Amino acid sequence: MKRFFKPISFTIGLMGLLVAFSTTTVFSQNLATTLEDRNIDRYQQQKARMEQGDVDLLWVGDSITHFWENAGKEVWEEYYGARKAMNFAISGDRTGHVLWRMANSPMDKISPKMTVVMIGTNNIGHQKPNSKEMHSSPAETVEGIQMIVSQLKEKYPETKILLLEVFPRGNKPDDRLRIAVNEINKGLEAIYANNAVENVQLYSINDLLLEKDGVLSKEIMPDFLHPSKKGYEIWAKAIEPMIADGLGENTVDTTAAPVDADWWRDRFNAKNELLKKGDIDILMVGDSITHNWEGQGPVVWEKYYGDKKAINLGHGGDQTQHVLWRIENYDFSKVNPKAAVLLIGVNNTWSRDRAAKDIALGQRRIVKKMRELFPNMKIFVLKVFPCTNRDDQQEQIDAINALTEYYMRDIPNVEVLDIGKVFLNEKGELTKDIMPDLLHPNAVGYESWGAAMYLKLEEATK
Repeated sequence: MKRFFKPISFTIGLMGLLVAFSTTTVFSQNLATTLEDRNIDRYQQQKARMEQGDVDLLWVGDSITHFWENAGKEVWEEYYGARKAMNFAISGDRTGHVLWRMANSPMDKISPKMTVVMIGTNNIGHQKPNSKEMHSSPAETVEGIQMIVSQLKEKYPETKILLLEVFPRGNKPDDRLRIAVNEINKGLEAIYANNAVENVQLYSINDLLLEKDGVLSKEIMPDFLHPSKKGYEIWAKAIEPMIADGLGENTVDTTAAPVDADWWRDRFNAKNELLKKGDIDILMVGDSITHNWEGQGPVVWEKYYGDKKAINLGHGGDQTQHVLWRIENYDFSKVNPKAAVLLIGVNNTWSRDRAAKDIALGQRRIVKKMRELFPNMKIFVLKVFPCTNRDDQQEQIDAINALTEYYMRDIPNVEVLDIGKVFLNEKGELTKDIMPDLLHPNAVGYESWGAAMYLKLEEATK
């Protein structure tokens, strides 16, 4: 039988990576790809739920996914309770169990928009009968996961598959199961990294679960395998932007829209004419805080950007949806910028009922569009600057900023920067000495902004 992986290494031929899977795909005969009967009560309950249809978000996995119903119950309800989500996971499952359940379930009764897959830890955590060997090697486990993904793609050609790298195991980096998990994940990266397989996004949140020294704490995983409530909160927060994208969710903050005002259209047209001339290296994108480089900050602008072929694409009053419309409608055909700076979101907070996650998702949609237009451009996303115009406004801003890094971490060549502290005094307070209206910097504030970004932009535009 043909193997996609050599027994020892993860060396894979390019043609093997690009192979188009079908029901006749031949996988190596190993336990990870051998269907294992899973006809238990929970499986029967899953079949009954699937028969009912109406599933938009399908979760596939083992106890780590199953336990969304235990330690993660409250988090699940908050994030997925209203999203037509189905938990198609069983504690103890290996890849062979999942393959059996998929083969014997009425999967044609549902048509999920998105599927989340996280499986494989039990293949290495369990042993073969009458043996001390792992049930499957890391390479064999990768084949099992690959087969699951292949079958999902065949059953649901349009579904977006979020394939999670296997979560870390064991307290310390040298734990033998941690090492085996790392080998599995390297194998997955060899196949699925950089969206190499259509509609499959491989994603890792493992660095969010571990301490900086690689230690896995009991606070995150009490048994060094299953997440605590805090672990499930990290998981949900980290994949929320992918879920929203996969389900095609839109809010005011994420739906491109222009501003219905003559001055706004005039400024858009004027900037568009400059873009049509080309020869631009830096895009400065945002609202009035960026716009006002032309008001309070022109001398500082000349100091930091005068020789850098930068264009000011800030529009007073803009929210995320307005910037998204502009990015989608500018004529960028003559430019190939090296860097962009995005600062947006404060104007969305004027409405108290606008959710931080929706505003952060609006930021993400802008960045994804810029990345689509300019794949090699470095994008600096600035966390929303301090603003205390309203008693609770900074609290809303803090909530947005807490999500920004989560929402950008899967987009290549993006760096999130928090330079808001340059506007604060020694007591950590925002004063009118720097922002006279507690929103827009004065010349001193723009000097601080320019200095904080100088080295980053100098490196990005070399």
